[in-house]
Amino acid sequence: MAQEVRTTFGELRQFAAWVEPDARIAAQYGFQDRTIPDSAQAIVGSDLAVSMTNGRGPIVNDARADWALFCQERFGLRSSRWPSFRRHPLSDSFLWRSVGSGKRVLSDAEAEAYDRDGYVIVEDVLSKAFLEEVVADLDRFEAERVTAANAAGGKNNITQAGKVSFNVQLARHSAPLRKLIALPLLQHMMYDLIGPNVRLYWDQSVYKSPNSCLAFPWHQDTGYTYVDQPGKIVTAWFALTDADEDSGCMWVLPGSHRVGPLVHEKGEFGNRVFAEDPSGMIPLPMRAGSIMVFAGLLPHMTGGNFQNWTRKALVVEYAPDGMNRIAIDPWGDKVISPANNPHTQFNVLRDGRPVVSR
Repeated sequence: MAQEVRTTFGELRQFAAWVEPDARIAAQYGFQDRTIPDSAQAIVGSDLAVSMTNGRGPIVNDARADWALFCQERFGLRSSRWPSFRRHPLSDSFLWRSVGSGKRVLSDAEAEAYDRDGYVIVEDVLSKAFLEEVVADLDRFEAERVTAANAAGGKNNITQAGKVSFNVQLARHSAPLRKLIALPLLQHMMYDLIGPNVRLYWDQSVYKSPNSCLAFPWHQDTGYTYVDQPGKIVTAWFALTDADEDSGCMWVLPGSHRVGPLVHEKGEFGNRVFAEDPSGMIPLPMRAGSIMVFAGLLPHMTGGNFQNWTRKALVVEYAPDGMNRIAIDPWGDKVISPANNPHTQFNVLRDGRPVVSR
């Protein structure tokens, strides 16, 4: 791949999220009407900065991931900041949409952070008593899973005995979990990020066993099933115990959600979007009772748990009501099915108002 490319401003403007240079810059280069013409020659470097071919410094400093993907696909340009992205074949027209106006609980700074980085962390949301109630119920399901896993030889799908375990779609069986999923704070955040009609899409507990070096691979939560509104899937990751770099906290690649759905390869421990850890990845340690709300398109992973206690977390995915799953059948045709199972994907908001679940 190229380290530097020469092109025209007309071609650069094909980027859907292109931001024009300041008019004063165009005037400095002597362009009439303070606008750089499409025919003007430009250089794009591996740092993704845009310079005039006859200029000394960059006039556009756009380091966003979607700009990197555009330069990669359009020019074969290798970015020094981002890994090589592989766009999902059904995602040819994806464009990240920023959080709009009319927000209920997100501040302007939080909305800006979500658009820029793909996540927001809210510390100490759950009271100690409610946290203990939720964990006790999840522990009950975990005990049942262990019995079933032992009978199956110690492995059940991506659950690994003595390493990590997953219990899925528990909300339909757990009143404390349904209460947690419909916390007013989360309802209002989902209104801000998704819209007035929101449905539970997926829920699962994730228990990392003591002294387990198993890392769950880099993936997007949208990487298991393609949907027609991938930018509207939002995940809430609940730290049920303290989570840091030694106990298996979340790691993310901030800003990479903007590229949209990516190709995932199937692996032993789940679908994988990156074979190696990307530069720019950061850990996100959290205290028990805190919540990380992030775009379902944000690539993330969790490391091993090197403590002598079980690291516990809960993953809840929200989606717009009316969202569809899209699959390709053996004949190459699209198969569309609504994500509206009433038992596992119940409504959380309808017309902006809470839906009471029992």
